[in-house]
Amino acid sequence: MAILKKVGTIVLGLAITIGYVGKFQRHLFMNLPFPLSIILWASTGGPMPPYFSDDAWKEDEIDTWTKDGDLVVATGVKSGTTFMLYCIHQIRTKGTDSNDELFPDVSISTPWPDLVQSRKGSWAEQKNRYNTTIVTNERAMKEYWDSPSYPFRIFKSHFAPPVLPVRKKDGK
Repeated sequence: MAILKKVGTIVLGLAITIGYVGKFQRHLFMNLPFPLSIILWASTGGPMPPYFSDDAWKEDEIDTWTKDGDLVVATGVKSGTTFMLYCIHQIRTKGTDSNDELFPDVSISTPWPDLVQSRKGSWAEQKNRYNTTIVTNERAMKEYWDSPSYPFRIFKSHFAPPVLPVRKKDGK
């Protein structure tokens, strides 16, 4: 019983410390290793961490890389985004496995424009990577996420309106 009391006291102290840092010194979380830094940052109510950018969703930029029919899965942080991406992929393929070679990993087949891969990165660099990076089997990443065999493309985001624009068909 004494050990449970000590563990409970440690957990309580840790929770209070995390809450205090999250409220008054949230930037300190960025000194921790990934993904712990993001989890603590987001779970204490922080806005998107510094290496997330909304540049891809800005009105003058979004039309340069999206097209009619694109689908953006926009969910809250740590709320089942990857599961949702798998579900949408099953809808996209009507549950068949005929295109499984195009879905080696959810991160390759459903890009995440918000994440710029480094704290000093930019959307322009990331956008270029989506089109030029060579991944499995000597294939370009673009062949996976922008395959003509899919009826629509899927993107991931943790932003919500008004940052993430809501559009109907034909860009309206």
